[in-house]
Amino acid sequence: MRKPLLNISLLLVAMSGFAQIPPTPTPPMTRQDSIFADSIAMTNELEQVVVIGYGTRRAGAITGSVSQVKAADIVRTPAQSAIQAIQGKAAGVNIVTNDEPGASPTIRVRGLGTITGARDPLYVIDGIETSTAAGINPSDIATIDVLKDASSLAIYGQKGSNGVVIITTKKGRKGQMKVSYDAFYGQKTIQRKVEMADSYRFAYYNNSALGSTSYYSFEQPYNTDWLDEITQTGEVISHTVALSGGGDTGTYYFSASNYREKGILEGTDFQRTNILLKNDLFLINDRLKVTPFVNLSLTKGVGKPLSAFTNAYMQSPIVPVRFPDGTWGAPIRNTAGIADPAGADRFNNVANPVAQLYYANGEYKNTKLIGSINAELKVLDYLKLTSNFGATSDWFRSYNFTPNREIWISQNPGAPLSNYRDPYINTLSQERSSSYRFNWDNFLTFNKDFNEHTVTATAGYSWTSIGYYEVLRGTRNDVPVQSNYWNLDFATFTGTPNAPVNPGNVVSGSEATPTTSLSAFGRLEYDYKDKYLLSASYRREGISSFQQGRRWDGFPSVSAGWVISNEDFMNDVSFVNSLKIRGGYGEVGNGYGSRPLNQLQFRPNANYPFGNSPTINPGSYVPFQVDPNLTWEVMKEIDLGIDFTVLDSRLSGTFDVYSRTQDRLILPVRVPSVVSPENVYLNAGEVSNKGFELSLRWSDNIGEDFRYWIGGNFSYNKNELKSVDNAFFGQYQGGSLNNGELTKQVLVGEALGSFYVYDYSFGNDGYFVYSAERKVAGSYLPTHTYGANIGFEWKRFDFAADIYGVGGNKIYNGKKALRMGGENVESAILDDFWTPSTPNAENPRPFNDRPRPSTYYIEDGAFLRINNITLGYTLPEMLDGLDKIRVYATAVNPFLFTKYSGYSPELSGNSNGDPLGTAGIELDAYPTNKTFVIGLNVGF
Repeated sequence: MRKPLLNISLLLVAMSGFAQIPPTPTPPMTRQDSIFADSIAMTNELEQVVVIGYGTRRAGAITGSVSQVKAADIVRTPAQSAIQAIQGKAAGVNIVTNDEPGASPTIRVRGLGTITGARDPLYVIDGIETSTAAGINPSDIATIDVLKDASSLAIYGQKGSNGVVIITTKKGRKGQMKVSYDAFYGQKTIQRKVEMADSYRFAYYNNSALGSTSYYSFEQPYNTDWLDEITQTGEVISHTVALSGGGDTGTYYFSASNYREKGILEGTDFQRTNILLKNDLFLINDRLKVTPFVNLSLTKGVGKPLSAFTNAYMQSPIVPVRFPDGTWGAPIRNTAGIADPAGADRFNNVANPVAQLYYANGEYKNTKLIGSINAELKVLDYLKLTSNFGATSDWFRSYNFTPNREIWISQNPGAPLSNYRDPYINTLSQERSSSYRFNWDNFLTFNKDFNEHTVTATAGYSWTSIGYYEVLRGTRNDVPVQSNYWNLDFATFTGTPNAPVNPGNVVSGSEATPTTSLSAFGRLEYDYKDKYLLSASYRREGISSFQQGRRWDGFPSVSAGWVISNEDFMNDVSFVNSLKIRGGYGEVGNGYGSRPLNQLQFRPNANYPFGNSPTINPGSYVPFQVDPNLTWEVMKEIDLGIDFTVLDSRLSGTFDVYSRTQDRLILPVRVPSVVSPENVYLNAGEVSNKGFELSLRWSDNIGEDFRYWIGGNFSYNKNELKSVDNAFFGQYQGGSLNNGELTKQVLVGEALGSFYVYDYSFGNDGYFVYSAERKVAGSYLPTHTYGANIGFEWKRFDFAADIYGVGGNKIYNGKKALRMGGENVESAILDDFWTPSTPNAENPRPFNDRPRPSTYYIEDGAFLRINNITLGYTLPEMLDGLDKIRVYATAVNPFLFTKYSGYSPELSGNSNGDPLGTAGIELDAYPTNKTFVIGLNVGF
């Protein structure tokens, strides 16, 4: 039975009680302190607290690889997602953003190590383990700590196999109540357009392709810019109000926020409302601290099909949005509704993207509640007991109304309605779903100094359950066209001669069995004179994803550090403030992603005729056999690093080199069909990720009023499928273009995201000539990423700028490869295409055939982007009690430098049943936006 997530009423009563707590007087922060508070904190980086698994540690005592991003860096880039805001700020963390309203970015920590398993990191939000940071207002976050190497991750077991992102929200401090208000407003536009051929050049290209100048007139009545027709100036607006304070018996932090975004694609909209409450209650003479935390997120949105961008790219400019009689523009057809046979090859089959958006009627609403109750009991001065229960509940509902007949009319202007053959006038689909997961962690922490020795030990157990999932979908036909009557109960369809049984009246549902893991863990940390550091951990974990006998495994780690700067022989080396070398080894499992692969499944609709007069009999079948020995993928990693600060702590840096191996990789293996009709999943491979990371930061003052900093990071990673130890492993392909063509394949010796396409050349006639075999043409995974930031504070002015870039990756220009005949082409193609007099041109002669996947569509995916430029000014004090009024202007993604010819070089892609997905393929992708924002920060 599910337990209540939190007793919210108790939390509210507790908070209201703080009104009677007399505040503890604290020295007020001066105006100048409030401006420089975040920057001053950076000068003591070694003493700052870093959150690690089931505890914290001083940054100077860390022996693993951990990157921390603070609140000031998170809110500097106004974004609906905190993860999107930290792009380029943590070495080894590759974040692919997505500017579609409401979308979440994709994050990869030190490469990609699995194919069929879970690929995303674990998020821990104030002790709550979850799969995403969506629903958290970036303004409520104090720090984000990313655990990267196996010695840091092993304490989380299989949940940390792809990295751990620990988010710590803000909390109240003892003293008077503080009130803050943060707001910003911005406008969004598409960052870069792809110039398409106008009607004159379109006619020229297609006449050349068809071999005649008589197909298209060069004097066309229409010249439609389809991208302009489907896009608009987007808007974003955000408001956040926060209250914090407390007294001797407790502190509180409460915030409420609203974020709204109108997308650049016509009709798209997203809105999120957040309410967050966090208390610290000090009980039993401060020996017991209870911290209830709850975050409620209410989102709703109107989505539109992103294929409209592809259709806008492909649709002919000679087709109008609407004809003069008001009907939708479409390839011209005769009164019978058939393409004119005299020029059938003049017309394409591309949808009118404006009509496509007009008839796409869908909306969704999502309620997400995350919360935790954390209790810390100081048993002894050196012994603490911690119990933390965290849970996430998610409720989703959506509808989609499709006016089938109206869409047909829009695509067949002038055709008689009697030609409409679909038995349904319209279709209404609705979905309701809910999910739930929780984690309950209990552990003891021992921390004691023995003269010059410090020992910290942690031991406990964890119970995690995910996958409580229920969904109910319903589809009915012929409901009233008025939106206020879009209800499944109002469907009137009863059948026609063309469809005597109504297959559209369908209700389907499913319920997922939860995946449960139980584990015991321990960690020992030793510190001698702040010179010699040692940490070792072990987690024994079992997971229900696997069959009996294969569920349990152990994950050890060990790491050590030597703080050379604290040695006596370094006393005279004045320019070195701190110098530490460290190294570690760890093993981490990956098990959640294999959950659908380890149980025998039955699929319906296996109909078969029996009898002398054959009668169709329904049945089910087993699609693939299950290997009873299927078990964990295991990531093993060695990490070596150096941390230093020099020159009076003005220059600080970190360097890491690592070698990571994903062993027992789960792969689909094609066995003889008599054994299994489909692939069997086995532990059959090994993936390697090797690389290094470098981070540097310089910070200094010039005089009393000017402070500046400059920093940057660079990461290199080589991904490779090292081996497959099963002879039946065959062609594992994906990267679908939705036209029957595939672009990717998993190959030994290559990166997991490799494109595998035909090489091309031009024949004597200027058309494509393809190689006999496919070849590897690079991977969408970048080999290197980098980021840099610069900023200063001068009197009441502050300035900051961030850049981000990637390199070594390739992109498949999928929308460019979807030609079937009569589609538009990029204007640049007509500047350099093959003719008998230009045989060395970069583009083939005009053609109207479907091309094969080839290196012609592979482009360099490297880019450098200015992520953020901000200029702010803090006004002089105007009222007593007013701590700060700051106004600022920000340009988000104002400049992009890339050789890629498409809309955006950042392509997170999706899977939709494709085993390798469309990451790195521009097809139905939302273009990157540039945004100009003005904002206000007020503090009382």
